[in-house]
Formats: sequence, structure tokens, C-alpha cells
Amino acid sequence: MEIKENICLVEKQDTNLFIHLQGDVIIQNAKYFYECLDSITIEDIKKITLDFSKIKNYDTFLYLFTIRLEKLCRANNLAFEKLGLRMDMQDFLNVLAAKKTKEEELAFTMNPLIAQISSIGSGFVRVIKDFYEFTAFGGELFLHFLKLLIHPRSIRWEDFPFLFMRVGVSALFIVLLIVFLIGIISGYQGAIQLKEFGADIYIADLVGISITRELSPLMAAIIVAGRSGSAFAAEIGTMRVSEEIEALRSMGFNIFEFIVMPRVLAVMLALPLLVLLADVAGIFGGMIAAITTLDISVISYLNQLQKALTYEHIFTGVGKSVVFGFLIATAGCFRGLQVSGGAESVGKYTTASVVMSILLIIISDAIFTFLFQALGI
Repeated sequence: MEIKENICLVEKQDTNLFIHLQGDVIIQNAKYFYECLDSITIEDIKKITLDFSKIKNYDTFLYLFTIRLEKLCRANNLAFEKLGLRMDMQDFLNVLAAKKTKEEELAFTMNPLIAQISSIGSGFVRVIKDFYEFTAFGGELFLHFLKLLIHPRSIRWEDFPFLFMRVGVSALFIVLLIVFLIGIISGYQGAIQLKEFGADIYIADLVGISITRELSPLMAAIIVAGRSGSAFAAEIGTMRVSEEIEALRSMGFNIFEFIVMPRVLAVMLALPLLVLLADVAGIFGGMIAAITTLDISVISYLNQLQKALTYEHIFTGVGKSVVFGFLIATAGCFRGLQVSGGAESVGKYTTASVVMSILLIIISDAIFTFLFQALGI
């Protein structure tokens, strides 16, 4: 394209001003067009006509020049007319004008107050949508559980031992350590209060019941959610990104039976065993706090624990852990299957799986608390 100066001609006819664009209206020639525009005097002018008929080549500068001239006319209350505009030029200007309009609308919605209100509404809609999709996902998973009772070989059992070991054995040390420390903390805190009333021996009741019914299943579930739930979301999300999920579907594999069910069963069976072992660790931690803080012996602690702690307390916590395991694995697989795009999406939904799992654990634990109280358990 040739760059030259005589590409913008100005002609005045009575109260009309004609601007003839010629040759190449491109960014390289911008200074000549702007010089032409700056040389215009609008005294006694009522209308400006922009002539496009002699344009050979153009780029986005044509749109910029037109917009600038339109603003000049609006600022001075002048009529503006386009002459000789070809169809291709009109389509080109319309596309850029539509983009400009969208940017202006976006800038308008970025007003802080409007943006805040919009984000609240969008967040609420997202929560409702996620709840609906998660409920549908859980319902489909439940149907596959019913199918499993009739056809036990319908799922991929080959992955189950590996998943069970990874969820259970790999998490054993950290779960025992955390619940052991929780037992020590609960024992020390309880001992301080009980000592004031001379009820030292009841430290066994406090630690034993609180650990087995609440603290052990709750802490074990949260740890497993952070380890295994996030791992499931990341693994399945990566499979989505690399299109392995679509490949398995195209080969006729059922994703629930091949990927989801083995993980859900592994967590549901491993978590209760973790909770039972964590109960022992937590009670042992409480015993250490009791014998070092209060004037009671190991035998006295164990005798009182035997009187206070029943199978009802133990299996209440174990039963809750089965439900917690189902929710953790379901949330991890659900978020993993929502991944789309690349690594950023994997990270986003992995984080979302942990948050969702912990939220579901706390909500279900609260429901169990009210339910057990109503049933007198």
C-alpha cells in the first residue's frame, strides 16, 4: 500500500462541507487524515458529508476516523452524512460499532454498586445450578448402587484395592496424629473446668463421647476431603482436559461404573475404619491429658470410660463417617467432571471440591445431630 499526502480533500458548498477520502485509509496514513480534520473550519457549516466512494484499501483506522468526525458533528450540533459507502465497508463498520457498544455496556456494569449486586445474583444462580446438578449426579450414582446389588461385577473392581489403600492406609498416620492431638487438647480443656467442681473422673466421659460421636469422624472426614476428594477432582479433571473421558465414552464405557463408583466405594469403606482407629488415638490422647493434669490413674480412667462409652456412641460416629465418605467422593468426582478448558479450570474445580466437601460434611453433621437428638440416640 502506498502512503501519500493527497488522500483527504475538503470541499465547501454553501453550508455543506464535503470530506472526500481517497486511496488507502490505513493507520500508516493517519497523520495526513488528522491534519485534514484539524484544518476544517466549521463557521457557517450546518452539515458535514463524508465521501467513501474513492477508497481503495482500509483498515480499522477508517472506523476511528469516522467516529472522530461524528463526535465533532455532535459537539457542534452539525448534521452528519455518509456518502458512497460500499456494503463491505458498512459491514466492517457495523462489526466494530457492535464491539464498541458491548465494551461500553461492560464498562457500565462495572460500576461498583451494580457489580456487587450483579455478583451476588450471579453467585446465587450458580449455587442453585450447582445444587441441581449435584442432586442429579447423586441420584444417578444412587441408581448405579442399586444396579451394583444386582450385578456386582458391573463396576471396575480392579481399581478398588489401590484406591482403598490410597484413601485409607496413606491417610492413616495424619488422621491418627490429628485426632490424637485433638484428644489431648480436649482433655486439657475439659480437665481445667472439671477440676474446679471436683469431677475429675468425668474427664473420661467427656473425651470418650466427644471423640467417638463428633470429633473423630469430623476430623477424619475433613482430612480425607483435603487429600482424596481433591485428588479425585484433579485426576478426573485432568482426564477431561486430555479428553480421556470422551475417549472412554466413545469406547462404550460407563463413566460412573468405570471411574466414579470405585472411588466412592473406596472412601465409604476406608473412612469408617479410619474413624475406629482415630477413636482409639483420640481417647489415648485424652487419657494422657487426664493423668498428667488430674489426680486419676490409668485404671480409673479406663474403668470410667467403660461405664460411659457404649456401642451406640461408637457406631453413631462410624455410621456418620459412611455418609461423609459418600459425600466426599461424590463431590470430588462431580467437580472433576465439571472441568473444561485447561490447567486453570483443573485448579479451580479442585479447590471447589474441597470447599464443597467440607461444607457438605458440616451440614450433614448438623442434620445428624438434630436427628439423633430427636430419636434419643
